[in-house]
Amino acid sequence: MNRWRYYWRVLSTQIWFRAGLYAGFGVAAALTAALVAPLVPREVADRLGGESVEAILTILASSLLAVATFSLGAWVSAYTAVSQAATPRVAVLITSDESTQKALATFVGAFLYAVVAVTAIHARFYGEEGRAVLYLTSLVVVCLVAFRLLAWMSRLSNLARVGHMIELVEQRTAECLASQPPTSIPTPVDGETFEAPATGYIQNIDFPHLQRLAEEGGGCIEILAPVGSFRRRGEPLGRISFGKQDGKTTEALQAAFSIARTRTFDQDPRFGLIVLGEIAARALSPGINDPGTAAEVAGVAVRLLDNWARRTEPEADANIQNDRVVRPRLDPDVLVQDVFGPIIRYGMADPVVTIRVQKGLHALAACQSAISDAARSLSLEAAERARESLHKADRARFDAQFANRD
Repeated sequence: MNRWRYYWRVLSTQIWFRAGLYAGFGVAAALTAALVAPLVPREVADRLGGESVEAILTILASSLLAVATFSLGAWVSAYTAVSQAATPRVAVLITSDESTQKALATFVGAFLYAVVAVTAIHARFYGEEGRAVLYLTSLVVVCLVAFRLLAWMSRLSNLARVGHMIELVEQRTAECLASQPPTSIPTPVDGETFEAPATGYIQNIDFPHLQRLAEEGGGCIEILAPVGSFRRRGEPLGRISFGKQDGKTTEALQAAFSIARTRTFDQDPRFGLIVLGEIAARALSPGINDPGTAAEVAGVAVRLLDNWARRTEPEADANIQNDRVVRPRLDPDVLVQDVFGPIIRYGMADPVVTIRVQKGLHALAACQSAISDAARSLSLEAAERARESLHKADRARFDAQFANRD
């Protein structure tokens, strides 16, 4: 992803940014009424420019602060509940939820609009024409607040549900997997390496920028640190096949890599699979004891990996169609371990989870794709662990169903 687009995307997911924009629009709407006032017909001003607009604005100003406070409290409660029931890594999907941010931002923006408008009215900033404009604008604000409040109530019913979090993680992971290149082994590049300027996780790589640099240099660039990998300052990020590096070239190459403290779901499908595995592991803990969630995660994992393995080419995406940039391919063994590993490690004593995992891995092994060998190998490991952990009666039923399929 282009780094400027990436920075904009990160900024736009911050709740304070959207709330600030809505607040600015609210204040601008209140002050713009004075500029639009000369365009209002006199008869409209006589009908709508009375005292009723002040009553509407007073109601908005007095109620929306309480609504915004309540909504923020519900949002924090959902964040805490998801962190405890699923995993702290998935809680970021709560803070970046677009519907939630729009609702909170609407309440804050409408509140500031009402406060500024009431203050301007008492300062006699508006005549009858300006008050008429405020009346019409206030009706629009009331409709918008009512719509956002109903949408927020509907969203709140699902916000802290573990199943909803699994759906969000699946959606984000599927988007990342769809943009991944084929599983064929890339051709390595010979040349000098350039190093990481800081320590952290690779969150984004600007492939078009690297493509331009490779074209200007007349060579190729090999990515040694894919998105999601951890690099210490001084460790290699990539390798170039054109000429000697100078300070300017190195800075330009390093600028394509965004390094931060944590991993994100953007461009990092392994992180999504790891989070799914963590959700299943948390569900299998003695304090929660929810094998159904672990079985659901296993089904999601089969769907994600099967769809990825059956695709021979990535979906069209301007960020990855760069013939001079060589990026590492995803390892099927690692992907299968990321999501099924925690389930096998903690859930093989439960017959429901054991059978669901075996069915899922056998399905992946039978699809004759890049994931088949990895799924078959892990299926044998899971079966061995199951026979060691299951009760005698459960083990007999397990062997009756899967002994001939190992």
